[in-house]
Amino acid sequence: MLRCRFTTLLVCSLLLLAFASAAEAEFKRNYTLAKKSFEEGNYQDAVSKFQDAIKDNPEEAARVKIYGMRYDSYIPHYFLGEAHFRLNDCKSAMSAWNKALELGVIQGLEEYGAMQKNMSACKVDVVETVDVSRIAQQARTEIDALQSTNTSFARLQNESALKREWASKWQPELTRSEQLAQSLLQRLDKATGAADPTAIEAIIQEAKSAASALTGTEKLAQAQVKAAQSQGADAERLARESARRDLQNSTRLARAAETHDSASDQMKTLLADLQRQIGVAEGLGDTASAANIKEQTQVIDNVLRRYNLAVQDWQAQKQSVADRTPPAELKRIAEAYFAGDYAATVKLANPDSFDKDRARIQALLFRAAANYTLYVRSGEQQQPTLAQVQSDIRAIKKMNSGFSPYIAAFSPRFLALFKQTV
Repeated sequence: MLRCRFTTLLVCSLLLLAFASAAEAEFKRNYTLAKKSFEEGNYQDAVSKFQDAIKDNPEEAARVKIYGMRYDSYIPHYFLGEAHFRLNDCKSAMSAWNKALELGVIQGLEEYGAMQKNMSACKVDVVETVDVSRIAQQARTEIDALQSTNTSFARLQNESALKREWASKWQPELTRSEQLAQSLLQRLDKATGAADPTAIEAIIQEAKSAASALTGTEKLAQAQVKAAQSQGADAERLARESARRDLQNSTRLARAAETHDSASDQMKTLLADLQRQIGVAEGLGDTASAANIKEQTQVIDNVLRRYNLAVQDWQAQKQSVADRTPPAELKRIAEAYFAGDYAATVKLANPDSFDKDRARIQALLFRAAANYTLYVRSGEQQQPTLAQVQSDIRAIKKMNSGFSPYIAAFSPRFLALFKQTV
């Protein structure tokens, strides 16, 4: 049963292809015979054959394959009008020519000049049968439609996605269309005053064609705007995702902040503030912008750094006076770093100015961390700076192979680099 059904479909498909091929061959045959009758002066026979060709294929074309390697223009309405014209039937001729104008192929061919000349000759015979005021109103309606299209297109110049190329790409299209609309209005006034229906019909066709062309251009521009908006939305989404990952990492570090018995009042205050900022971060909804998420991440990082410094100060107070007091120069280095003045940190952090390894390690650490921040801010372009960072890390590990920076005081990326550098 399935095989029979498949065979039936195959046969039907072949029949349809054969029918289509035969229909195509028929209109070409009629068109060729019609032109032959026309050239031989047998205009009545040409009219009949041109009409047959139009029935088979009413669409015109500037170039079609007739047979073999022979190509020709396919403009049966033009030749039908010419045949009627030779038979002194201007009314039928004008009808055929107007249809040729409507199809829009004849305007690009050399026969267009001859058609215009013969249409002018026929004008006297048909002017009485044409309602000039009616077609003039139709022309005005088409020009109004063109102007409305111009106005719609002009609104796109405010779209940010088009601003960079508006003057070079889109404005010239709009200017040409606006100038054409004004020219058509002037021509319409003259053609109406002269009761010239042929000229008015031409104006109608030009207005329609221009409106259609600009509508197509407008659609292209709108598609570009839509694509840019989609890309912007994707970029914002990716930025939010990246910002949320950073926020989650900072929140994780904040939650891991060590609490201490008998902590100082400053530590307790900062720890409470840290918990509040974690709550703010958790309250950021799905609609929060990447900028807002990054801002909250920075707040948490800053509070956490201040808390860790307070912890270090508190721990130092529990040591002996000799052990807990860091060198004044090292303190200035730390203050510069946590104040965000990384250039000053690099300048101050000279490990050779300290006589103890513990102080040298801290100076190297702050210098490496500050240089790494400067390297990242440069767009990771300053390779000598990165090399200096790695050199300082190696120096630290040489003095104390088991040394590990306090994770809450430095960025995750620097900590990862410290771990990886050997």
